[in-house]
Amino acid sequence: MLFDGTTNMSIASEPPGARIKVDGRDSGFVTPCLIALDRGDGARIDLEYPGYVTATRLLTPDHQLYAILWSEMYVRETVWNFPLWLNTRDLFVPVKYDKTFSPGRLYVKLERTADS
Repeated sequence: MLFDGTTNMSIASEPPGARIKVDGRDSGFVTPCLIALDRGDGARIDLEYPGYVTATRLLTPDHQLYAILWSEMYVRETVWNFPLWLNTRDLFVPVKYDKTFSPGRLYVKLERTADS
């Protein structure tokens, strides 16, 4: 989990090398890449490649909620069933809430301008 308010998004295209714009601004990346996006709001991803139609995809905020059960935290029966190896936050708050984007990764097959 990242603590800086971003989430990593994998973006790929066919053909590779498409320029990636995030919310209308050039990101400086081309496909394929792993890009850090602000997970607070949704994002608009535009993929541009010369001779191909610009593809636009909208990412929506999503979340994952899961719990770590104490019964699942022990190593074996001979070890005391208490999660001393966890950090303090996991010990007292074993419920995790992780913000992310939906979809979690993006693959786009670009369409040629001559074909459209």
